Amino acid sequence: MTATETLDFAYDPFSPAVMENPLPYYEVLRREKPVFYSPKYDAFFFSRFDDMVEMLSHVDNSFLQSEGSLPQPGDILHRNDGAPTPRQMGFKSGKRVGMPVHGEVRRAHVKPMMPRGVEGLTEFARDLANARLDELLPQGRFNLTAEYGGIVSSSVIMHLMGMPAELARTSLDLVNSGTRTDPEDGGFDANAGAFKCMELYMPYVEARFAAGADGSVPMVDGLINYRHEGDAMTPMDVAQVLACAFIGGIETVPKIVAHGLMELAARPDQLAAVRADLDANVPKVAEEMIRYCAPAQWFMRTAHAPVTVGGQKIEPGQRAFFLVASANRDEAEYDHPNEFRWDREIKRTLAFGHGVHFCIGVHLARMEVKVMVDAFLRRVPKFSFDMEAAVRPSSSFQWGWNTLPVVIG
Repeated sequence: MTATETLDFAYDPFSPAVMENPLPYYEVLRREKPVFYSPKYDAFFFSRFDDMVEMLSHVDNSFLQSEGSLPQPGDILHRNDGAPTPRQMGFKSGKRVGMPVHGEVRRAHVKPMMPRGVEGLTEFARDLANARLDELLPQGRFNLTAEYGGIVSSSVIMHLMGMPAELARTSLDLVNSGTRTDPEDGGFDANAGAFKCMELYMPYVEARFAAGADGSVPMVDGLINYRHEGDAMTPMDVAQVLACAFIGGIETVPKIVAHGLMELAARPDQLAAVRADLDANVPKVAEEMIRYCAPAQWFMRTAHAPVTVGGQKIEPGQRAFFLVASANRDEAEYDHPNEFRWDREIKRTLAFGHGVHFCIGVHLARMEVKVMVDAFLRRVPKFSFDMEAAVRPSSSFQWGWNTLPVVIG
C-alpha cells in the first residue's frame, strides 16, 4: 500500500485486497484511524492494543456475541434497531448467554485445559508429535501445517472429546473447509464448518449422555452435568458450546507452528540461538511465534448498552470488531513489531483474547506449540521451505499458511 493509496483509505475485512494481505491496512488504522467506523456494517473497528483491552475488560454484558463472533457479511449488512435479542441456551428459564451463565458454562468444561490437566497431556502430545515425525521424516518433504501440526492438534482434541483417533484427519479437513475466501460471503461459513463439525461429533456427545456422563470425558461430561436454576443443557446446547474448542483447537496451533518454524529457518542466527538450549529457549520462541504467526484476524461483539471505548461512544445494536492481529503488531506495545525476534520480551498479549472471553484453551495451545517445535528441532538438524509451493489463501479470518511444504536435509 503506497502513501497515495492511504489518502483514499477504506477498510473492509471482507474486501479482496484486505483478505489478500491485511497487515498494511492495520498499520494505517493504528497510525491514522485507530477507531474506524464502517457505515456499511454500522460497526467500529479497533486496531490498537490498549483500546482492545479496554473493550474486552467490560464484564457487565455491554458486549455480547448475540450476532456471532465471526459473522458473514450478509449477517451484518442491516442496522439493528437497538440491541438485538441475545442468543438463548435451551434452558426452560430462557437464560440469555452472557454473564454469569457464560462464565459458569466455561468453568463447566475447562478442567482438562487448566494447567494441571494440560500437564497431564504433555507426554501424550509429545508422543503424537514424535509418531508423526517417525512417519513423515523418511518422506523428505511434507506439508508441515496439515500433516504434522494439524494431525497432532486434531488428535489431542479427539482425545479430549472422547472421539476415535481415526477421526483426526476428517476433523481437520472439516475445520479447514469452513474458512471462506470470497468477498461476497467472507468470514467463517457455519454450514461448511461449524455445523458439519457438530454433525461429526454429535454422536459422541449423545453417547456421553447415554453413558451417564461420569466425568471420564470431562470436557463433555462437565457440560452435561452443568445445571442452571435446575435446568440441564440439551445435546445441541453442548455441541454448540464445544464448537469453539473443537474448531479453534484444531486449526490455530498448526498454523502457528509451521509459520514459526518457517520464520526461524529464514533467520539462521536466531535458529542457532534457539538450538543452543532448547529446554530454555523453546518456551521463549513459542511466545514470539504466537504473537507473530497467529492466524486469527478479528472477532466481533454487539453492544447491548451504551458504552465508550477509546473515546468512541457505541450505541446498543452497533458492532465492535477487535482486530487481534493488529494488536499483535501494535508499535505502542512492541518494539519493532514487524520483526520476528525469538527472544522478544512479551509482557502482554491479546493472541488469546482478554477478560471474560479469554480463550479457555490458552494453556493447551501454548503446550502444543512448545511440544511440536521442540520435537521438530530435536529431530531435524537441517530443513528449508519450498515457498513457491506454499499456499496462504486470502481470508477475512484465518489468514495463515494452509500448505507449507518443508524439505528435510
